[in-house]
Amino acid sequence: MSIRFNRWTIGLALGALAAIAGATVMLGGGVSDAGAPIGGAPPASAGANNNLPEQQVRKYIVVYREAPLATYRGEVQGLPAPERMVGQPGVPQMARAAATAAGEGRVDVRSSRARAYVRHLEGAQRQHEAGIAAAIGRPLRIERRMQHALNAVVTDLSEAEAQQVQRLSEVQFVEEYREYEQDTDVGPTLIGAPQLWNSPTSPIKGEGVVVGIIDSGINFGSPSFAATDEQGYTHVNPLGAGTYLGTCAAGGVDAGRCNEKLIGGYDFVCAAPGNTCGAPNIREEPGFGDTNSHGSHTAATTAGNFRTVNFKGRNSLISGVAPHANIIAYDVCYTNTATGRGLCPNTSSAAAVDQAVADGIVDVLNFSVGGGENPWSDSVSLAFLNAVNAGIYVATSAGNSGPGPNTMGHLEPWTGSTAAAQHGRQDFNPVLQVTGPGAVPAALSAIVLNEGTGGVAFTASIAPTTPLRVSPGIDTVDDGCAAYPAGTFAGAIAVIRRGTCSFTIKSGNAAAAGAVAVVIANNAAGGLIPTMTGATIPGFAMLQTDANAVRDFLAGNPGTAGISVLPIPNTPDVLADFSSRGPAGTYDLLKPDVTAPGVNILAVVAGTAISGSENAVGLMSGTSMASPHHAGAAGLLRQARPTWTVPEVKSALVMTAEQQVFKEDSITPATPFDRGGGRLRVDLALRAGLVLNEIRANYLAADPAIGGDLANLNQPSLAKARCVERCVFTRTFRNTQTVRQGWTVKLTGLSGTITPALFTLNPGESKAVKVTVNSYQLPADGSWNFGTLVLTPTSIGTLDQPTLRLPVAVSVPPPVIALNPLQIAATLPVGGTGFANFRIDNLGGSRLDYTIDNTGQGLRTLLDAPRGAVSSGFRATTYTDPATAGSAAQFSADDFTVTEATRIVTLYTEGFVSSGQPLATTATSLTWTLFRDSGGNPEGNPQASPGVAVWSYTAAPTAAGVTITGANIGLNLTTAGQNVDLLPGRYWLVVSARSSFANRWVWFASNTGDTVFRTITVTTAGAGAWTAATGFAGLAWNVGASNACGAPWIGAPVSAMGRVNPGAVGNNAQVQLNAAGLSAGTHVGYICVASNDPVKPKVAARVTLTVTP
Repeated sequence: MSIRFNRWTIGLALGALAAIAGATVMLGGGVSDAGAPIGGAPPASAGANNNLPEQQVRKYIVVYREAPLATYRGEVQGLPAPERMVGQPGVPQMARAAATAAGEGRVDVRSSRARAYVRHLEGAQRQHEAGIAAAIGRPLRIERRMQHALNAVVTDLSEAEAQQVQRLSEVQFVEEYREYEQDTDVGPTLIGAPQLWNSPTSPIKGEGVVVGIIDSGINFGSPSFAATDEQGYTHVNPLGAGTYLGTCAAGGVDAGRCNEKLIGGYDFVCAAPGNTCGAPNIREEPGFGDTNSHGSHTAATTAGNFRTVNFKGRNSLISGVAPHANIIAYDVCYTNTATGRGLCPNTSSAAAVDQAVADGIVDVLNFSVGGGENPWSDSVSLAFLNAVNAGIYVATSAGNSGPGPNTMGHLEPWTGSTAAAQHGRQDFNPVLQVTGPGAVPAALSAIVLNEGTGGVAFTASIAPTTPLRVSPGIDTVDDGCAAYPAGTFAGAIAVIRRGTCSFTIKSGNAAAAGAVAVVIANNAAGGLIPTMTGATIPGFAMLQTDANAVRDFLAGNPGTAGISVLPIPNTPDVLADFSSRGPAGTYDLLKPDVTAPGVNILAVVAGTAISGSENAVGLMSGTSMASPHHAGAAGLLRQARPTWTVPEVKSALVMTAEQQVFKEDSITPATPFDRGGGRLRVDLALRAGLVLNEIRANYLAADPAIGGDLANLNQPSLAKARCVERCVFTRTFRNTQTVRQGWTVKLTGLSGTITPALFTLNPGESKAVKVTVNSYQLPADGSWNFGTLVLTPTSIGTLDQPTLRLPVAVSVPPPVIALNPLQIAATLPVGGTGFANFRIDNLGGSRLDYTIDNTGQGLRTLLDAPRGAVSSGFRATTYTDPATAGSAAQFSADDFTVTEATRIVTLYTEGFVSSGQPLATTATSLTWTLFRDSGGNPEGNPQASPGVAVWSYTAAPTAAGVTITGANIGLNLTTAGQNVDLLPGRYWLVVSARSSFANRWVWFASNTGDTVFRTITVTTAGAGAWTAATGFAGLAWNVGASNACGAPWIGAPVSAMGRVNPGAVGNNAQVQLNAAGLSAGTHVGYICVASNDPVKPKVAARVTLTVTP
């Protein structure tokens, strides 16, 4: 049998978390709330041909259809909607009544209405679970219940059981366990926070605001989280003095760790639904203490106290953006000690968001963790949507997979995603000074390094006479991933290339070979701060260009160098090379939203134990560090503008951002896909004269999977991927001022019209503005074009407010030619004449001009099986960690037939990465293999018998001819230098990625095909056999071929030239056929059409002519 995987259920599962060990299975119905421990072994090795160890029992989130408390509006008779509260205390009761009626704003979770509805949900959940238990034939063990941000439970199911549960009417969706990776000294100054702190009328530092940090916990003993800061400010606990939430309550594991600033915390890692403590390779302690540093750093950057720290011999005043805000720590992440990675289960993250809503006092959440690529089918993303509806601002990191396009995480239109840039602070950086051999080029006399984190600190200079050794494998992708011969780096500074394994592994191998320090040579443009958890020697990183210069200078020569600390400047508003970029996949959505400091941010860190590092601070980089700047800025606005809705706060931050941001080369202006609205300016956002609001119902209705249009959302940006001739947007602005205010509106960078271009609003009044972007003069090639919608205050009203700017991005798709049908059949008698009839269509977004031309070669679609609405697939991965995967590889294959000599020119396969991470960063290589048919199966497989393949090609995801769109894989064989000419016969295509089991690539299934496709699991010994897969018509793929145009019996077209406008009905065409001189039987030829389609300039349709006697 074959079991498929659903995109919305497949998740990252490391060895220690891949299956439930020792779970008790009982017959009969019933529900148990006893938490089952997670842990145990990786998936069993599949000596049988099942391609699917997913059948084992694992954690799932089951989301029910009834509204959670955050979105409940009184739909159940006898249970009225809960009361809503708006912003800070003191907001007029009228505003609160309006919020309750609208079902938006913070829920009064302690009201009798709220408690009654939560009890109702608890009862409904138990009824649902009794039905589930009956359906699967055993009781459920519920590990966590959620009723506030989600109406859901965490439980243990097999893959087959999960599919059964998904079909139940009371279930909205089922999501399998997955894990997301963890993606400020002068930072607050750069984004304008001191202007609010030091306001002469009403200083704003976060008083009364509560921020929730969903991360790895918190260094609770740090002065950054003390009740009284060193400036003498004593925090006020909004719960009441001495009252704390979660595990800080009396008798809790964290009792005594909270104070009037740190007012609560929760452990969702050791406690349910994580239950991971004690599992192999996991560092995590009971409670919300931090042994990873990530959570402490983000918490301090968001809302850490004012304090003076000594870092590298220099005193610095640091603080969070909202230093007087209170903090609640939601611990959802642990450290995998084998890899040094911080990992955050979706089950824990969803539970934390639910708890934040239940706590009823949180104003802002920071989530510096990955995920969010599929917002409408992801439990954490939907929990965020419901939290926003409950009045909680959600700041997220953009991701660290840049600088390539389409690498964004957190595509939720309701969250605020944050790109990372430099902040301009001068810092004391380590410098590598090459001293020999002989005369040293000036460029090598002072190479700026970035110090690594998590390992041995660099506390003393390294003498300039120290040997400098470049790794023998410096130009390989896996340099330093295997042990070096003893003494390779004896007493030396080792230079090792960044690559496939962790920095900790590289450092360990260097140290074992005698190195006194290790310098990681970047393999891409831009800076790098390596995380070297547990390293025993100091670690650093240097730029790719510097590393190559050192490599070339020392080629064949022993060198010497020293490392010391010198002051180095930092250019502000230059994007980090790692910062992920848009566009937002296939969505008409502009992401990221804003940019904030995220490089070399100085803030609180933690040790590997929960105590003993209370005064520790350190530098960290990532969009994880940018997001808390965003969260802190939102916190200041929540305090200053308590009646603004969450989307209005976001719009103010985006529209007042500084657009002058540069790409990682420090020269090229960044586009909105790099920087969003720009670098945060919270001081300007405070004075925004217009804001935009949006509601939950519209966010849900915008889901493209149900025909929604994201471009219609009232977002502070405008984006349209298919802007044909023109595209129209409407944005509705509300006047925030207490006076009548006039505005002028114009579009820059693009051609278009604005209606109205001039308007005036009374206090609180709103106005819809229609923006028409004219695209007929833009290049019709699918490239993106950018502009800005600019709103400027006029003399009617007050000019003491900033100009507002909304980024705009539009694309004009090229023409796409399509011949219909692709296979033309005609019948003529011997010596007869007739016509081949077909239609020429334009599936693109621009005018198609064509000519029927039966010379040369033409491209044709040999096979097209689109994914369509299918969300399931089959594994297609060679594993870098076979012990974890339980096999060496798992492949899928589908077949096609060629009837005459044919050249294969393009291959396109649709798929997804199980963890939701970008394929371009998870796969070290991609492989395409063609096998002949042997008895209805592929003749071999890429792991055990690659030699029997007709053709095989392996390339990096960035190689020439390779195109990665999301996790879909395209290969242009001509560009890749591959000539694949096939003789008539049946063939099987196998496409696979090389990656970890956690990041396995899954090939989407399709409902188009001949129902014949295969899967195989190959053991580490090479054993395995192809087996028939079921449930679908085949896999999702497309094969493009090339054939010679024309035939002696194919004549002239009736009309050789034509034009088809986008969206218009195609043109009917006729080509003469002449059977004179042909014998009775079947004859094959090709009619070709040349056009201005840039991808397929000449296409072919296969003509089968049957000549009758």
